[in-house]
Amino acid sequence: MKRIHRALLSLCMILSCILLFSKPVRADELKAQTSGKGSQITVTAKDGSPIGAIYVKWNKAVSPYTLITDTEEISCGTYGFLHEFIALDNPSQSVTFSLPAENPMGIYEIRLFSDNNVPEDVQIWEPVCERPDILLISSHADDEILFMGGIIPTYVPQGARVQVAYMTEFWSTSPVREHEKLDGLWTDGLRTYPVCGNFKDVYVDDLADAEKRYDLDALTAFVAECIDRFEPQIVVTHDFNGEYGHGFHQITAKAVAQALEQASFDVPKAYFHLYSENKIRMDLNVPIEAMGGKTALEIAKAAYLQHKSQQWCWFYVSDTYKYSCAEFGLYKTTVGVDENNSMLEHLVLRAEQERIAEEERLEQERLERERLEKEQAEAAEKEKLAKIDEQLAQFQKEAEDNALKAAAELAQAEKELQAARRRTGVLMICGAALLLLLAAFLIITQKPNNTIDQKTDHLSQ
Repeated sequence: MKRIHRALLSLCMILSCILLFSKPVRADELKAQTSGKGSQITVTAKDGSPIGAIYVKWNKAVSPYTLITDTEEISCGTYGFLHEFIALDNPSQSVTFSLPAENPMGIYEIRLFSDNNVPEDVQIWEPVCERPDILLISSHADDEILFMGGIIPTYVPQGARVQVAYMTEFWSTSPVREHEKLDGLWTDGLRTYPVCGNFKDVYVDDLADAEKRYDLDALTAFVAECIDRFEPQIVVTHDFNGEYGHGFHQITAKAVAQALEQASFDVPKAYFHLYSENKIRMDLNVPIEAMGGKTALEIAKAAYLQHKSQQWCWFYVSDTYKYSCAEFGLYKTTVGVDENNSMLEHLVLRAEQERIAEEERLEQERLERERLEKEQAEAAEKEKLAKIDEQLAQFQKEAEDNALKAAAELAQAEKELQAARRRTGVLMICGAALLLLLAAFLIITQKPNNTIDQKTDHLSQ
């Protein structure tokens, strides 16, 4: 038994270590206290702990400002995030928000952390998505969830980039909805910050009423500007009938239809909610691994609950009733009709396009590099051959010079040899002549003696 207990204890310790080291430890959340007001607000932790990260929600639309820590000044508010996360390079005992005098935004909510490993409900927004796959155009905050809420949790995990554009703003009517829309989008799975038109939220009974209260040309121009700015592959928006007959939903659909014609960029595909032609029905009940096994419908329902101020309304998120958030019609296509109930059909995602473009760029760089290397090698070879040719020419010239010199020397030698031969001939002739002369001399001188001897012999006798 003791061995079993020891084994179990060891196993528990191993599992504890695995759990401890397999997941990063979350940062400690610190209780915040603020001092100052207006354009200078200082924040510290109540227990005096150093601050490693800050999550702040602002009361008003955000302008650029400066955050002052113990060691540095940080430029913040660049992207206008209403909910802003700031990770500090160095922990600080206090931080001071130095806000613009013309727009002291005021803090709506603030949370402090010991480091930047913060909980998932802390919204760390990315800037608007340039060239998204899907541009989702919503009349009001919460419509993108009520009537189109399955799009974000369905297609974002598939690698699609989604950009949300709202027609109306709520600063002039119900500012809390500006916070709710961010909370709803974050819960729905979006991480790119939305854009928003400056049209006020005014209830209208029908399309005729909407066209009296709103400037359709201005609405159309805003949508066309979004299309030309983002160049989406897909545009999605409201039902032409305004779902349950909402006039502003109707005028939004009309403005989008007109903008598709007026924009410079030709959108490949456009879907309208509940449109009767070329219909697709999204399956929002498939567990999504990237969303923790939840379905798109479950996620959309949770996202709508973030719009706390709207929970009194009668409509709801559903894929089964007549305003189903799963049903859309293909209003426009330049790439073919859908066959598989997918908005992404016949399209290559932007991320894949960029990957392919990057591969092509790298391949072009490789080919260009190889071309340059080949040219350099050829130039080096040419230079080498030129040097060899130069050396050969020099050797040939030297050989020719040496040959000429040798020929000259040979001619000179031949000349000298001939001269020597002539001299030798002359000497030989001279020598022969001398010999002849000598011989003649001897002959001449020899004859008298013989005569005298003969005469002497004769007398003796």
